Formats: sequence, structure tokens, C-alpha cells
Amino acid sequence: MDVAEELKDALRQRMGADRYALWFGQGVALQADTGGVIVTADNSFAADRLRARHFADLRAAARAVCGPEADVKIVCAEPAAAPGVSPAQAGSQPDNSDPGNSDPGTFNPGDSDPGDSDSTYTQTDGPHFGPTVAGGSHRQPGRAAEATVQAECLPAFGEPAAMSEAQPRGARRTRGGPRTLSMPSNAGGKAPAARSAAEQTGQAAATTRWAMSLSRFVVGESNELAHTATRMIVEQPGSASPVFFWGPSGTGKTHLLTGVRDCLRRKHRLPRVIQLTAEDFTNDFTTALRGSGLPAFRRRYRDVDALLVDDVQFFGGNKRATLRELLHTVDALLRTRKQLVFAADRPPMEIDGLPAELAGRLSGGMMCSIRPLDVASRRAVLQQFAAMVGLELPETLLTPLSEAATGDGRVLSGLVNQIRAYAQMRGQLPSWQQVLDSAAGELLRSAAPIIGMGDIQKAVCDAFGLPSGTLQSRGQQRSVSQPRMLAMYLARQYTRAAYSEIGGYFGNRSHSTVIAATKRVEGWLSPETGAAGETPEAMRIRQAAAAIENMLRTG
Repeated sequence: MDVAEELKDALRQRMGADRYALWFGQGVALQADTGGVIVTADNSFAADRLRARHFADLRAAARAVCGPEADVKIVCAEPAAAPGVSPAQAGSQPDNSDPGNSDPGTFNPGDSDPGDSDSTYTQTDGPHFGPTVAGGSHRQPGRAAEATVQAECLPAFGEPAAMSEAQPRGARRTRGGPRTLSMPSNAGGKAPAARSAAEQTGQAAATTRWAMSLSRFVVGESNELAHTATRMIVEQPGSASPVFFWGPSGTGKTHLLTGVRDCLRRKHRLPRVIQLTAEDFTNDFTTALRGSGLPAFRRRYRDVDALLVDDVQFFGGNKRATLRELLHTVDALLRTRKQLVFAADRPPMEIDGLPAELAGRLSGGMMCSIRPLDVASRRAVLQQFAAMVGLELPETLLTPLSEAATGDGRVLSGLVNQIRAYAQMRGQLPSWQQVLDSAAGELLRSAAPIIGMGDIQKAVCDAFGLPSGTLQSRGQQRSVSQPRMLAMYLARQYTRAAYSEIGGYFGNRSHSTVIAATKRVEGWLSPETGAAGETPEAMRIRQAAAAIENMLRTG
């Protein structure tokens, strides 16, 4: 399928077959160019109507097929330009948008390009993708599109994520011009930029596919290893397989999977790349058992170049037939050295109901822990989410927001949306106190996990395999005292309880005992402890602390 046919398919999906046939069925030709797409109409009337009514659809389809920098020229086959329209106006439309990241879309099964969809993201942890199967097309984009592919598939360390811009809904329309929003800034920031409603709609759809590109992934201390693994996959597919990303919700796991999928398709031209969730795999397998048959199911998932599975934790507790089929699918792809990428909220060995042999295979490649976003990463993400809606957050908002918010990308997006709504309602950006008093403040408070000492005790006992209530006993064995010290340390980190309260909860111990325990655990967890001087105790406690903190965040 050539580029022109892909453009036609993209337009049919956006407009519907009937509308497409009415406006593009006859008398309109689509042609790919190095800078984008040229649309040729038979007469000036048709060209004017296309510019007025379908320019946003044309540009969205062009960017979905040819890359985010592609533009559209609408020209008339007649030698003379339409009355009142200059040749420059007849040839192209201005592009005032700055495409960037938008919330990820929900991709539907089939061979269609997710960039042709109008769906929008909410993140995911992400997470929420239906199976996406790369079609067998080998399109030849222009030089601009090729350059975009290289830029998006070779992420630079530390590059912040960029988000797509969107037009505020509350903007007012001026006569003969686009919508504008006049808004003074109470906090020294900039108001949302003016953009037309048609441009907003087209831009949001055009950025769906590349919104979660790897070049727009915010890299920080919390996800450096996962980012490195992703670069290895992109540079040489199959060199690290399987790769397993795990961490709490909202840390970017689905972003990485989607970016890998797009790069494998566009940079390496791999025709069969499937991205789906555990639920999608289970439903597809159940449907195959009831109707279509297992041979077709197995061809679909084993005759692929790469398989990317999200939300693996939902495989836990599945029927044995589904898990056995997944195991055989993983084995078949590993034998042929195909790329496998998985994502979940916990390591494979900690997923209840996952068979040991399957968990072992998922752990046999590269395990990458992703922690919640740190302050620096939250700051970068907030800036880019604000740029997405045309806001520029001043330091008086950006600094306290990045420090007070949780490390969940979805929460950060919600905070920016709340600030944007307040700005449209009041006509100016809020101050920090006004943020706290508004719905954004409620979001900040509700998003913070509420963890009690009972939660910590349960998580520690589960991690060390101890009976419930052991930490409150008078036992002094090392197998009990060390987990108890870790629980005291975590209680200081995650609750506001005083030393005396913590000591009273864990067996009526004195506050000096709790202080000594927290200092002991801090020594074990200190990064300054070199590998040569690290004791087995310290290594065991460090691993347990990381696992317990993840359990506390994910519930």
C-alpha cells in the first residue's frame, strides 16, 4: 500500500466512508511530497471548501502517515487562483500549532495505525491499551518524515517530555478570526495561546500516534535503567529479550511500550508488532476457544516480530489454559529471538497466581524497576503538560506543585487541567494558596497515599514471610528484629507518628529504640556503602525495602 492509499484510509477512518466519498471520491487527488501532502482539487470552489471544512482532517491524516512535521497544501487544478485568494493562501494553510505529547490513546485491535484514531489518553499505568497490530505496509515517507522517525526513535538522555497543545474550550471567537482567550496572569505566567477549534481537534488526533514517542520520555533517576533498556531494544531488536518493566501506576511503563512499538515499526520497518494488555490477550484466547480456533490465534501471536504486553499483573489468577498458552507463546518467540517486552506493577515472582515457570521466563531477560517520578522529573512533566494547554507556570506555582504532587503522571496531568479550568473561570492564573483551596488542592490531598502502621506491618510481614503480628511480639531473633527495625523506619517515612507512637505500636518499645532502629536501617540503605563493604544483611534489607515500598504504593 503506497502513501496515497494510506492517506485515503486515514481520512475514511476520521470522516466516515460516506463523507469521504462525497468530498474526496472524485475530482480530488492526494499526492505525497517531501514536505507533506499535496491535495489537488478540480476547481476553486472545491479547493475553498476543503480548506474551510476539512483542512484539520487532512493535516491530521498527513501527520499520522508521514510524520508529525508533515504539512498540507491544497491547490486548484485550474490555472487561475480563486477570486480574493492569493496564490500563497491557495497553496497552503498556516500552521500555528506546536505538536507535542498528548495523553496516550486507546488503540483498537487490527492492522490500523493507532495514529489514525481519535481516541485520547488518560495514562495509563498506564495503562489501557488494546492490542495494536502493525500492518504489513512498507511506506516510503519523504525526507522530512524520515528525519522525524530518526529523531523520535533515538531518545536523548535527560530530554524532557513534550506534550501537545490544545485550545481552551472557554475561548471566545472574534469576528472573522480564530478563537482567542484574553487572560491576565495573577501568578506571572502566560495564558493559553489562541487556536481555532478545528485546529485543536485536528492537532489532538494528529499527535495520537507519536504522542508517547521515546524522544519525549522524561528521564530521571527513577527510570534510567528502563530508558537504557529501551535504547537497547530500539538500536538492536532482540538484543535484550524479554524486557520487563515494573513499578507503580503512572510512572511511564505504557509510554515506553508505546514508544518501542512505534520505533520498531517506523525505524526498523518491522511489519508485525503487537501491543496489547493482559486482558486483551485473555479475551482473544477465550474467543478463539469458542469460535475462531486456536491455530489462527497462535499464528496471530507467534508469527510476529515483537510482542509487547502491558498490565501483566492481571494474568495472575487466570485459568491454567490461558497461562499455559502464554507460556508456549513466550517460548516460541524466545526460540526465534523475537523481541518481548512486558510491563506490570510488580516483579513477575510477586504476581499471585502466575506459574513459577512463566514467572521465571519473564524474569530471565532484563528486569527494570521504575520508581515514582522524583521532584526534578515531576517539574519537567508539569512544564510540558502546561505547554500542552498553552500555559506557562511561574516559579511560584511550579516549585510547590512539583514538591507537593505525587510521582504519578496522571495526577500531574489532572493538576494542570484543574489550573487551566481555574484560569478560564477567573480570567487569571491562581496563586499557590488558591490552588490549595480549589479542586486542584483536593486532588493533591486525595492522590497522596494514606498509609498506616498496620499497612506497613502487613507489607513487611508479607515480604519476609512472617505471621501477622510477629513484629509486635517480644521476639529478639534476627529474623524478627531486622524486619521490625525496617518497619519502624518505614513508619517514620510514611506516617506522621512520633517515635513514641511507633515504639508503642511495635511491642511497647521506647522511643530511643525506634531512633536506633531508624539509624541502623538508614545505614543499610545508604548509597555510600560500597559493594566491598556491603554485608548480606544490608543487601537483604535494601531489596526488601524496595519491594515493600512498591507494595505500599500499589496496594
